[in-house]
Amino acid sequence: MAFIKTIAAAAVLCCGAGAALAWDDAYKGDATHNPNSNVLMHSYPTAANYCPAGLQPVTMGGVICCGEPNAGPYVNRAGGHKRVHKAKSHVYHAPRAYAPAGEKGVVYR
Repeated sequence: MAFIKTIAAAAVLCCGAGAALAWDDAYKGDATHNPNSNVLMHSYPTAANYCPAGLQPVTMGGVICCGEPNAGPYVNRAGGHKRVHKAKSHVYHAPRAYAPAGEKGVVYR
């Protein structure tokens, strides 16, 4: 009977300690960082301006909105380079092997 009480007490302690250790242990990030403080708003090149007075079209995170730009126009420079062509070099292949019908062995051409 004493052995069962010891096992039960150990089980209760293990369950209680596990819950206490897992209480609010998630990383919440840096509390001083404001992710909206340094968002770049690029001016959007357009002829028509449908924004309210004093605002102009801007892109913020890929979405066109109305606001005041704090950066220049967005330019995608990912594919702006010229393609460089290499000179083709001749590749020499090994002779092909075939087995003619009616002959013994393999012949290389």
